[in-house]
Amino acid sequence: MLTVCILSSIYAPAFASNVTVTVNAQKVHAEYSLSLVQNVTKLPIITGTLDSNSGTNASTVFTQAMRSIEPSATPSNLQIAFASGTRNLTLMCSMDVQGVSQMKGDILTANMTWMSFNVSSDVRAQNLSLNTIGRSYFRSVVAYYGNASSFVGRPNATITGVTFFVNGTSVSSPAAENYAGNFTTMSFGSISTDISGWNRTYTLTNNTTTWRYFPPQLLNFDMRISRKSNVTTDYTAKYGYNVTISVPGVGRAQGHTLLVDVGTGQTEWAMAAIVILVVISAISVQLLFRGRRKKAKFQRR
Repeated sequence: MLTVCILSSIYAPAFASNVTVTVNAQKVHAEYSLSLVQNVTKLPIITGTLDSNSGTNASTVFTQAMRSIEPSATPSNLQIAFASGTRNLTLMCSMDVQGVSQMKGDILTANMTWMSFNVSSDVRAQNLSLNTIGRSYFRSVVAYYGNASSFVGRPNATITGVTFFVNGTSVSSPAAENYAGNFTTMSFGSISTDISGWNRTYTLTNNTTTWRYFPPQLLNFDMRISRKSNVTTDYTAKYGYNVTISVPGVGRAQGHTLLVDVGTGQTEWAMAAIVILVVISAISVQLLFRGRRKKAKFQRR
């Protein structure tokens, strides 16, 4: 089913990517829906899934990357579904994270430092690189076109110029090669762990606290090729994601730590109930007072 979902969203734009983390008293669960959109090169056309039984290094490299940030964190039940088209790569990862949350009385404490981990090693599925996209696919293309205008034979003598852009700003060929060539999909270092600075929302209807964060776009690369025939061709690669953390109850953040009062996590409900009771009491008193005034007037007649 997960593979089918990925196939249906293979053309999803990069900005639709998201990281969703749910924290409760039992576990911390993370889901990553990631989408790379590019036409710099042609990727292999492959779909499939990976897990701890697939004989890959995925669990090992995730554990190493996460523990380099937070030694107590251990990913488990890691599953990766992927769909690669010539111009798109979609990844859907899910895992539980152990060793980062604990109960202290009625207070659930969750250390979220682990979220900013970066996987530097490649994760392969058949002949497809799922992580080191820059090194495996982008670097050679960018280097090739970086010298294109000085070539007489290859790519061809019709190319008059190549311009590279990173985040909309023109950069040199070496800088472009370094930027695109070092891109990895499983890079989450841009996720700020100072969650107290994120956008916090408490929803009364489902008693849930949510934090949202929008990191800078991880990959925003453009390559513009000009030819003698006054034809300009643009090649782009875009990749980014937003982050959402949810906890049941009324939660607060202190830096990279989340605190949730599990035992009495109904504060907002109680406050709302008190307000409602006060309003009802005020209305009842007013109606009673009016009723007595009318009765007194009637008796005087």
